[in-house]
This record gives sequence, C-alpha cells and structure tokens, in this order.
Amino acid sequence: MKIAKNREELSICLNSKTQIGFIPTMGALHDGHLSLVNESKVRGLTTVASIFVNPTQFNDPKDFEKYPIDTEADLEKLQSAGCEVVFLPNRQEIYPVGSEDLYLHDFGGLETRFEGAFRPGHFKGVGQVVHILFDLVKPNTAFFGQKDFQQLQVIKRLVQQENMPIEIVGMPTIRESDGLAMSSRNRRLNESQRFESTLLHKVLTYSKTRLKQQSFNDIRLEVQKMFTDSAELELEYFDIIYPDQFIPADRFREDKTYHAVISAYAGEIRLIDNMQLA
Repeated sequence: MKIAKNREELSICLNSKTQIGFIPTMGALHDGHLSLVNESKVRGLTTVASIFVNPTQFNDPKDFEKYPIDTEADLEKLQSAGCEVVFLPNRQEIYPVGSEDLYLHDFGGLETRFEGAFRPGHFKGVGQVVHILFDLVKPNTAFFGQKDFQQLQVIKRLVQQENMPIEIVGMPTIRESDGLAMSSRNRRLNESQRFESTLLHKVLTYSKTRLKQQSFNDIRLEVQKMFTDSAELELEYFDIIYPDQFIPADRFREDKTYHAVISAYAGEIRLIDNMQLA
C-alpha cells in the first residue's frame, strides 16, 4: 500500500492508473468504511482512500477538536482491506493560502434542510472538500455510505452540477448486531447511552411497519413520544421525506418512494440514521 502526503506524491502514485475507485474518509475507520473499500476491490478498481479531517464541515469547533484520530490504526485497517493508495494530506495541502473561498456550491436548498438546518455550513464544507479531492484523485467511481444519506444526495448533485464523469455509489449502512448504525461517534457513548441509542433504529423500523397503516403525522407524534420516554436521548428531528426532493412527505402513495431521517443527542454526542421505507 502506497501513502501519499501531498499532491505530487499522489500524482506519482496514480500515474497510469485508468480505473480508480475512491473512498474519501475522515479516519476513525470502522467496518462501514471498509465495506466501501471491499466494493471497490470487487469491481476490480485501483482502490484509493483519503484520510482528512475537514475543518470546514464542522459547524461546532468542539466537534472538530474532539474528532477521534488514530492514523496508524486506520492505515493498518486499510492495508488489511486491500486498499492500494492512501492520500494523507494536511490542511495546507487541501486548502492552500487564498483558496478557502473556492469550490463553493449552491445545492438548490438541499444543503439547508434537516442536517443543513441544524449544522449550518456543513454541506458547504462537504461540497468544497469533496470537489477538491475529486479534482486531485480523478476517480471513475466514488463510494459513500448511505448512513449519511443527505450527504450522499449532496455529492450526487455536486457531480451533476459540475458534469463530472464520476459514478457515485451509495452503499448500505453497516450496523452493529443490535441495529445501531456504525459511526466514529459511537465510541464516545457511555454504557447507558449506548444501550438506549438503539432507539434510533427501532424508530425507523417502526415507521416502516406503520407506513401504510397510520397517517404520517401520527407516526411523527408517536416517535416524539418514544423519545420523551427516553432518559438518555433527546430527539433533534425525525421526518418521513421524499428522498428525491428531501422535503417532508404528506401521505402514502403507492407510486412514491419514502425515506425516514432522524437525528438525536445522547448527551453531547449527536447520532444520525435513516432508512428507506418504501
């Protein structure tokens, strides 16, 4: 496995590579990330991952400061998974002096709803860093987890707006045995928080089973009640949406696709999840 720490080294590592699969990460890797590496390998692509904790997508500086970093462990996991090249840049390599206001995008309001509403500027930073990384790596295919479902839609829109010849592949959320979506944040949960955090997945599953039996507003009210009864979790948002528009859905129709999205706090730790309902 080759490691590139700057643009020149990356260019050398990728020289003559014609079919590149790319997995951009912020490190703190788990089986969800490694499933993306595996999919790239299965497709026969030269598999490239990046590890860069992007400061421009953190609306809360405390989250940036607390973000878990264990580069040595991450590199070991990537090597074991068969990753061929890892791009490991510093901040100056991604954002040279004077470039901070470049690669900014308008995603037609998608960046201001749900995650965007509660994390102002988050998707501005995501779009910025992903655009830069795409320009540097020049992948044919890029892989993202569906756990960050709204982020996946933002990146698809970015590629569409910029006419990038990149296939964006959304991979299924990898979960713990009790249903909790894998996340770097999970390691910060205490025992009680970890036990109750399965409520997010239970709520999504409940919504799926009740989609055709109850009004959407009744489902929303029932979810709020479930969180009111929780000692450890505080609901930030829950909704049933049309995923193509990322707006709240009003009622069930057989010809429509529906997704549930949710965010909750366990103390200071923010958890998100989602599920396709129909």
